[in-house]
Amino acid sequence: MRVMLAIDGSECSKNALDHVAKRPWRKEDCFLIAHVVEPMPVDIGIAYVPNAYSQTDGAVAEAANALVAAALKELREALPEATLESRVAFGMVKAELVGIAKEWHADLMVMGSHGRKGFNRLLLGSVAEEVMKAAPCSVEIVKQH
Repeated sequence: MRVMLAIDGSECSKNALDHVAKRPWRKEDCFLIAHVVEPMPVDIGIAYVPNAYSQTDGAVAEAANALVAAALKELREALPEATLESRVAFGMVKAELVGIAKEWHADLMVMGSHGRKGFNRLLLGSVAEEVMKAAPCSVEIVKQH
């Protein structure tokens, strides 16, 4: 099985990582840890710059790579014989995660969810829900405890 773990550095994605680390897996299962850096829109007067930073922004790329490296280390300690890969992408989270899942031929994507309800969910939306609708594979949502 090809298992893709989507992380964002939140407590929710840490829960998803812990969930994957504690599950029993077969030796032949492969894992991909994916993190997407979404560009921050910047308002400058009436002008709008849609991509305030890019993958060439050293600090942003360095932080993203450090996040993924820490997750890889933790998963490697829990699953020492597993095949592990990682990917950092830059763009819109839903589109990038769905694209990575297709390209990598994921059988399962695991991700955390903040579990927002009511007005907060309406206002902020649900990345997990949008990814689940568009993903080419099964998606397992690990809720916040």
